[in-house]
Amino acid sequence: MKRAVTIEHVSFEIKSNFDRFTNQFEKELGILMPAALRSLGAAPASMAGHLNSTGDDSSLMIYSIMSQEDLPQKVHYRNAKQYQLGNPEIMGRMIGNHIGAGLYVPIHLLVYENEQKKVIVEYDLLSSLCAQFNNTTLLADSIYLENNLASLIQKADEARDS
Repeated sequence: MKRAVTIEHVSFEIKSNFDRFTNQFEKELGILMPAALRSLGAAPASMAGHLNSTGDDSSLMIYSIMSQEDLPQKVHYRNAKQYQLGNPEIMGRMIGNHIGAGLYVPIHLLVYENEQKKVIVEYDLLSSLCAQFNNTTLLADSIYLENNLASLIQKADEARDS
């Protein structure tokens, strides 16, 4: 079975430079620094326990970061990072409401410098991806996560002058 799904895509320019924005964005998300990882013994189980103990139902966390530097071909290198982020409690609830939501969480967000050295943030609205499931609880959770993401992006960008 195939069906068409309408996806709303967000793309906007950030006022900060790439490094300042991504550093602040990661700081706002509470990314673990290497020293913190060593103090946890760098074991995946202790990392998961630490993340679960520091997060709450409203906070987002980073699941992974893929940088342009991670790719083997760097011919057309420019600053770019793809983030996968979400909230484990909310994501679990969303998948419990409709297993298909597992295709779209965690949220994928791309931050990159364009040819004019402007910093661009792009992502698909989770609510538009989840609307196809006709589940009001799932839709409410997706809107909640995307609102938290928008606030986090704005906060990270506004911190450029501090």
